[in-house]
Amino acid sequence: MSEEYVLEWVIYSVLYVFLIVLFYINIYFILAFLIVYVILRFAQSRCKKLLPVKSKAVLVTGCDRGFGHHFARYLDDVGFVVYAGVLNKDGPGAKKLKSKSSKRLHVLQLDVTSDKDIKNVIEYVNSNTKSKGLWGVINNAAVNVLGDVETVLMEQYERCLSINLYGMIRVTQNVLPLIRQSRGRIVNISSVMGRYSFPGDSPYHISKHGVETMTDSLRLEMRALGVGVSIVEPGKYDAATTCSNPEIVKIRRDEVDVQWEKASEEVRSFYGKAYFYRFFKGDNRKNSADSPDKVIDAVVDALLNETPKARYMVPGSTRLLDIYTEFARFNGFLPEIISDVIFTWFTGSHRPLKIK
Repeated sequence: MSEEYVLEWVIYSVLYVFLIVLFYINIYFILAFLIVYVILRFAQSRCKKLLPVKSKAVLVTGCDRGFGHHFARYLDDVGFVVYAGVLNKDGPGAKKLKSKSSKRLHVLQLDVTSDKDIKNVIEYVNSNTKSKGLWGVINNAAVNVLGDVETVLMEQYERCLSINLYGMIRVTQNVLPLIRQSRGRIVNISSVMGRYSFPGDSPYHISKHGVETMTDSLRLEMRALGVGVSIVEPGKYDAATTCSNPEIVKIRRDEVDVQWEKASEEVRSFYGKAYFYRFFKGDNRKNSADSPDKVIDAVVDALLNETPKARYMVPGSTRLLDIYTEFARFNGFLPEIISDVIFTWFTGSHRPLKIK
């Protein structure tokens, strides 16, 4: 029996008990709450009004692979002018975009940590959009670095943050004049993991927590200017992207190799090599959604809805519940004495060699 299956039924049981308690406290309060909730959800779905595409221009970062590649392809298909930023303009992802897209899609060299690349992209977009401005930017470029706080190298922390967080800020600052001109949209791709923290993955969690709070600040700043700002938080989508493909797993393993090589003798003997490499025992694509369609739908809604949501949490598991998303929903309501036990159990009770 898998951990996700057990947790799914634990959540069901807790909700069941909670509803029973509420029932005996005040049945009228529950009914009123449910009626209001259903009405609001119905009104939200029925009153949704999408703006026409009309060749609106959108910049997407991180289009070499994964979500960014899917976003660029889909937005081109439905009529957007797409500026697809790639880390390697001559790489396989860029070539695939060029070969399978219309002339509306422009593949541009864009390393989000490079001021020169960003400047060149802005100049290119300016020269092509002329007086129309840029309707939207989808900040998607991101990487992950595995390892404990004691074992991850500072340069690995810096690389993860420079791409996932500072790169997003750098791109946003540079495109904002164009976005303000069109009163358009900023869509930042975060993760449900920006709402809680797992052991052994702090660089990624730190960067996504930063994305969450930066986007909240930006949304409040842009309200008076008529610019919509949204966060999209995908759940378990390993199989729908390339983040668990052998190529990416090898990159992460190489990074752990460097951690092991540069660790002190005391750290090596205390933790043991098996502890360093514990992340690579299973396949994260198990029980993962194999289609990015729901995330694409959220991005399109954030771009075109007249009143876009502040947050789009998008579950992705093939199971009835995406446990990673449920962690994000309930984490803030659980005391740490409970959540710490759940997270430790779910991620595996891995212990250093000397503790064993």
